[in-house]
Amino acid sequence: MENKLVIRNEASGNESRLILDGRLDANWAGYLDDFINNLVREGHHRLILNMSGVLYLSSAGIRILISQYKNIKKLGGLFLLENLSEEVAQVLDMAGIKSVLTEDYIKPQSGSRQETTEHISEGYCFKILSVSEENMILKAEGNPGLMMTSGFKAENNSKIKLTEPLYAIGLGAIGEGFGDCKDRFGEFIALGDVLAYKPSDGSKLPDYAVTTGRLVPEINALYYILASGQFSKRISFEPVADRESISLGALVTGMSIATNLDKFVFLSIAECEGLVGANLNASPVDSKNLFEYPYIRDSINFTTESGYQKMLTVSLGFFYKNPGERVREFLRPVKPGAQQYIHTHSAIFPYMALPKNEMSAGNLVKHLFENSIILDVLHLLNDSREISGLGESTFRQGVVWIGQFNETL
Repeated sequence: MENKLVIRNEASGNESRLILDGRLDANWAGYLDDFINNLVREGHHRLILNMSGVLYLSSAGIRILISQYKNIKKLGGLFLLENLSEEVAQVLDMAGIKSVLTEDYIKPQSGSRQETTEHISEGYCFKILSVSEENMILKAEGNPGLMMTSGFKAENNSKIKLTEPLYAIGLGAIGEGFGDCKDRFGEFIALGDVLAYKPSDGSKLPDYAVTTGRLVPEINALYYILASGQFSKRISFEPVADRESISLGALVTGMSIATNLDKFVFLSIAECEGLVGANLNASPVDSKNLFEYPYIRDSINFTTESGYQKMLTVSLGFFYKNPGERVREFLRPVKPGAQQYIHTHSAIFPYMALPKNEMSAGNLVKHLFENSIILDVLHLLNDSREISGLGESTFRQGVVWIGQFNETL
């Protein structure tokens, strides 16, 4: 037996069977761990490990097997050892975990699952599942144009309290009122039961609040666009063949075509290839023009290159074809000259695997905020400058909840 571990992946449907040959010791346990982590990152959550060729298993190998078993079980997946060699069976039996790692194999239940439809666009497959027939209600408050002159005053401040699941983006701050927040107003994102915002006072990390018991998050908002109600569709998207990423503009256009909707709110949880965006580094209440030289150098944080590669993003956006004058105040063209308009904020986290088949956006969002660290909140942009422009944010794969809405502006 050679002093190494060879892993061969034999995929069948939504399951991956890993054929292991060699030694699973301290030198090779990390190799197996990385191999499995890469599969999980790609969305493979049902793994069967054939151990017939493993002739040595150390405590380091056992630790990796137990760790991966726990992680994949949390994701609602399968982690199973089969065809144990005599050596492996003896070690696992002595460790008292043989029965746990070799539990009976249960195939996924087809049951009465709702049917999905598929649509191919921009080299991506969109799988669409209807989850509700309800419409959401759209609401917008404030004057975004005051950003250009930092003209916001106390009378422009309003409060949003998450007494019900709300989905909103705008400029705001968590605090006691305008006076308390006037030096900290920045981009915020409301995600059902969670609020997060990036303070504009030079803070390195965003602040956030999660609905817990009688604690109900509240934010002071200078302006916002908001949707309330239930999402009507859940859409997973992944590349076809060798496509590596899809731009934000192509993603929302593809969803518009796939759902036949010309206006919607979307909540996306996705792995990004790179983000292009900005956030405030100075509060827009001091009457300075933040977007003029020399103030812009210190008042606005722009991504100088496509950033946050391979991170996990929670993005909330509003998409509209040919919006009316009032709605248009809160949106920007998807690209110069386009009739499609959009406004998107994104909360950014280190990558972590999430349950692939979770139906509830709220459950996934809460799971992220409770088990990870939010790194930033960005207003996503289309940097369309001819020579030095960075283009758009791009995404690898993910899931999106879509809400169609009635307008109450």
